[in-house]
Amino acid sequence: MTERRKNQSEVWTYFTQSIIAGVAVCKECQMNVSMGSKSTTTKNTSNMWNHLKIHHSTIFEEAKKKKDAKTSSHIQASLPMMFEKQTKWKTPDVRSKTLDRMITEMIATDNQPFTMVQNKGFQRLMATAEPRYTLKSEKFYRTEMFPSIHNSIVEKVKALLKPENAGYNLAFTTDCWSGTTESLMSLTCHYIDDQWIRRQVILNTKAMIGSHTGEYISEMFLGMLEEWDIDKDRVVLVLRDSGANIVKGMRIAELPDMSCSAHILQLVVNDGLNSQRAVQNILSVLKSCATHFNHSVLAKQRLAVIQQDLGLPAHAIIQAVPTRWNSTLHMLVRMQEQRRALNMYASEHSGFTSLSADQWSIVTNLIETLSPVEEVTLEMSHYESSASCIIPSVKVLKMLLSSQGPSSRGIKTMRQEMLESLTRRFAKVEEVKCAVLACLLDPRYKAHAFSSDTTLLHAKDWLKEETKTLEQDNTQGEETQSDDSSTVSKRPRTEETQKKLIDEMYDTLLGATSSEVVGFSLEGELQQYVSEPVIDRRMGKPLEWWKQNEKRFPILARLSRKFLCPPPSSVPSERVFSEVGAIYENKRSRLTGQNAERLCFLHYNLVLLNWEY
Repeated sequence: MTERRKNQSEVWTYFTQSIIAGVAVCKECQMNVSMGSKSTTTKNTSNMWNHLKIHHSTIFEEAKKKKDAKTSSHIQASLPMMFEKQTKWKTPDVRSKTLDRMITEMIATDNQPFTMVQNKGFQRLMATAEPRYTLKSEKFYRTEMFPSIHNSIVEKVKALLKPENAGYNLAFTTDCWSGTTESLMSLTCHYIDDQWIRRQVILNTKAMIGSHTGEYISEMFLGMLEEWDIDKDRVVLVLRDSGANIVKGMRIAELPDMSCSAHILQLVVNDGLNSQRAVQNILSVLKSCATHFNHSVLAKQRLAVIQQDLGLPAHAIIQAVPTRWNSTLHMLVRMQEQRRALNMYASEHSGFTSLSADQWSIVTNLIETLSPVEEVTLEMSHYESSASCIIPSVKVLKMLLSSQGPSSRGIKTMRQEMLESLTRRFAKVEEVKCAVLACLLDPRYKAHAFSSDTTLLHAKDWLKEETKTLEQDNTQGEETQSDDSSTVSKRPRTEETQKKLIDEMYDTLLGATSSEVVGFSLEGELQQYVSEPVIDRRMGKPLEWWKQNEKRFPILARLSRKFLCPPPSSVPSERVFSEVGAIYENKRSRLTGQNAERLCFLHYNLVLLNWEY
């Protein structure tokens, strides 16, 4: 017999649909049986049951038993389910605990206040979504769930940062921030894992108390490292701003440090913009224009009408922000876009001044000069960037600012000042060990960006020192493991170990290919590595390249994992404070520094761990 559909009556096991509408055909006697109607909504199975009862009594009894059993089981099953849906979960119930945890995670992930659970709309939502769950008080989520989740994430992050997971070498960024009620110091950690994937972890946004002296910052920074069980020897580099107190703090702590490259570029651009009177006058006029439209709804409406008449994009006027130089560039670009609208607005309304034709020409040249600087700044601020881009970026900007052409007309003084400032502020960048080795070990740049052969010689000396350190670490590791050698020798080989051994045997049998390094020595690896062409700067992925070539250059690969992990700027720490500003909102005016730190920590790391801890 053919199978009936899931929701069909049991009687359909013994009937099939006729080609005639409203008629069923008995499978036993092939007789046509009317279903009472041709309409789908009104036809029924009564005649079909009567047919079985009169003509096939045995089959009728069998079908009736199946129907009664199904109906009985459905009723028996539905009654407990009905009561279950009306019964509130008890607090220890696993399902209740899961929702407790997820609500707390949502508060941290979305930067919501704990008092959100008291809001009528949220309570109504939860009552509809899961009526069996009992919402707890704000205090429960804040004082019980929140610390518990925070402690679990802390232990998870500590495990991630252990040398067997993160590798021995770690880089850090740090910055300080002051709000209306608290001052905080941030700490982010950066490393490359054993799969050659760049990782970033937010460790602290620690509340600062008292005067922020160099001694205090040093003590606080070392305290944060100790809190995460991180030895000073594991620190490759600390990226920080150029403030005198934090510079002093890193020197007292005796940690390798470097100024944020993005901050230095900010100073370079500011030096240039402030050096030429004509440029200052233009910026002053444009800032006044932006203020005029940002403070007047009527002015915005009038400008919108002009934009529509001229067929220009209905974009708002952008105001420059002193703390971000690229906002000045964005203002210039937007003003240039709305040039015709601004000139028309100035001709129709008194008290508003636009630029002259010569000044608009200078604006065009300013945009052409500053746009490449912004591209470099964005590259330095990117999540995937490393300290390897610092030296090449500086060299390219010097080439750009040294060139002369139509785009330099009217701003030569500014460009010259930017060039001198760039040269002065990055004068010792090729004396910074981490920046030089990172550049050399990046297959996109290698030694091509160095200003002289002297830098390459220094790099080779530093590589020799680092290799000796690696050899000493390996020797110490072998001595530490010697006591367990008998135990280790008794362990069966894993499948992975066997495959590696087979690969080594094939290498011995077949010999190294032309693209492989014969014999692993620093000099041999470096000579082979430098002689090969660089990979594409935009499309090439340095870490992916090292993952593919790790076996060819085992010594350089270990050093690359160390020196490519530091970012080129302290932007990651600044981004943390962007979230801190959102955390310290009006609804959280009484938030303590400790809870702010924990909220910020969870906000980033819950997502990093994919809410799995």
